[in-house]
Amino acid sequence: MNWIGTFLAAAGWRGLKNWIWIAIIGAAVAAIWAFVAVADRRHENALEVAKDAGAIGAVAAGQAQTLDQLGDANNAEETLRSSGERSAARFDQCLRDARDPAGCERYRPLAPAE
Repeated sequence: MNWIGTFLAAAGWRGLKNWIWIAIIGAAVAAIWAFVAVADRRHENALEVAKDAGAIGAVAAGQAQTLDQLGDANNAEETLRSSGERSAARFDQCLRDARDPAGCERYRPLAPAE
């Protein structure tokens, strides 16, 4: 019989001792496997959180840029509206937005009186 068969088939106290060693080694292997599995999962979670944080940062930066652009657009519109009904800026804006340029005549600046 080979040594593994002799090890497993031992009788009495020696056989019980052999099975206890097998149980201890099995428990150690299971503990090492569990430790490695937990460490691997924690690493994957950390990578996922970092990726999500980067995406959130990019979205926040994009939103800030959009708000800045909206503020600039509102300021430009306010400038157009406060410069009077007939102004070159208002007329140009109307020409850019209008389907029919004839509707913009009301914004054309008046010619200076000579």
